[in-house]
Amino acid sequence: MFSGSHATSYPFATAGYTPEFCHAVRFVLIEEGALNAAGVPYPDLGYVNDPKDAGGETKGGISKRAFPTLDISSLSLDKIVSIYHTYFWKPTYCAQWAGPVALYTFDAAVQHGVTNALLMLQEIAGTKADGKIGPKSRAAIHGTDVEYLCARYGLRRARFYARILLKNASQGRFIEGWHNRLVSLTTAAWELQ
Repeated sequence: MFSGSHATSYPFATAGYTPEFCHAVRFVLIEEGALNAAGVPYPDLGYVNDPKDAGGETKGGISKRAFPTLDISSLSLDKIVSIYHTYFWKPTYCAQWAGPVALYTFDAAVQHGVTNALLMLQEIAGTKADGKIGPKSRAAIHGTDVEYLCARYGLRRARFYARILLKNASQGRFIEGWHNRLVSLTTAAWELQ
């Protein structure tokens, strides 16, 4: 789990959040363009409205497609963090997993949706992939080596990206960024060892 030697200050309120979540959401916020590599917020928190991006209007990785009733452009950093905790961290049971596995699962939920993140986790843990986390899934996940799960998760996500491109070749412009994210994810996961 998260070692106290990784003391990091965060530009968002941390009350009520675990150190693992704070590390994970900081990673996502950097990858989504809300924070720079040093963890300092950009003034626009990564706001984009790229018509070629399937997510549509997005700020800090929170998209209009996923949250159609939100005023995306007015989201604050603390609200973005709260959304990540409520809609991505908690529904993927990240608090129950080892830090690196939680980070992989959380990032997969952000990029691919909660159900897909859970299906991939179950698949790589060798249990029935149904998106429902019960005692058998928990036992399989906890009974599998953390490094093995993370390595397999990265490979499984690369395959997921390939399937996106097969369905929609216009998304090819994002492939380098997606794979760079997986490289950065591996580094961030090892920081939790």
